Amino acid sequence: MSNSASDVKYIVVGVDGTGSGSWRKADGSNSHIFQFVRDFRFGTMGIDRKFFDGPSDSVSGRESEAILQRALDFIMHRLSVLFPQIRNGNIHALDMYDVNSCMQASEQTSMGYMNGYSYTSSYVTRLPVRVTPQMLSKQPFNHSQVRIVLAGHSRGGLVVTTLARMLSPVAQVYFMGLYDSVDRQPCLDGAVVENTRYVFHARRHPDVHSRGFFSNTSTQYKSEYHEERFFYTSHGGIGGSYVTNRSDMTFFGDDSCIVKPDTITITDGMGNPMTIDNVNPLTKKFHKPIDEICIEGSDEADKFIREGARRFGLPIN
Repeated sequence: MSNSASDVKYIVVGVDGTGSGSWRKADGSNSHIFQFVRDFRFGTMGIDRKFFDGPSDSVSGRESEAILQRALDFIMHRLSVLFPQIRNGNIHALDMYDVNSCMQASEQTSMGYMNGYSYTSSYVTRLPVRVTPQMLSKQPFNHSQVRIVLAGHSRGGLVVTTLARMLSPVAQVYFMGLYDSVDRQPCLDGAVVENTRYVFHARRHPDVHSRGFFSNTSTQYKSEYHEERFFYTSHGGIGGSYVTNRSDMTFFGDDSCIVKPDTITITDGMGNPMTIDNVNPLTKKFHKPIDEICIEGSDEADKFIREGARRFGLPIN
């Protein structure tokens, strides 16, 4: 098999954030993940490149595992098409049991009652499968043959981080672009990015005070190179969708990028009205309204991921 650069194949998968099926515009103009997959200059959308909307359940993200399985099936199918010899080989990725911690934590003892006596029986469950140097050294594919590219926003970042781990017996992911990856899913562990060569992670800056009730995942890196930066925009803004108008707010919306009144009136302990400064601290710092700051931060986050991809030779606009 030739190893020239022109012979390298790409498989590209992007997984968007929670609820993207409802908030993403038809043209994808408010989704950095959709645009990343669309703008990748190789092959055909839906064949060599695949975009997945994120889970619709904002509380548990329970569809994450189904999306993960579909993404894995897509990659394995493409590998079998590009390299027909693997159809008759013994090449298998990790399965859902290997990466689902809820399955691993299944009950290990059972209680019974027989002939007037109670008893307890135990059985052994498999331990979670870990990525080992031996596993990685036996991968049948290398980057001169195929380059797998993954991108994910929010819970989509958790999905692609787990997906890279599932591919450990098969091939190393060449590049991963993470747009403010978060966990918030009880059974998948995405704390460590592994089996990935290059990682770029754009995160929301804590000073924006966006989605303060959940933290990031995919923040430990076992990779040849990783780069992580913080941007002054909301969690949604990192992924390309942010709210800057109060009228667009939903019940669970994020108002961190909405301009608020310069002052507010409160009542002191004696019942007297007091007027206090309400200007956003970032507005004071950058001398711009917060909505402009968020828009610029969103654009800069996407630029950061794309420039990282181009730096390591990926054909993306």
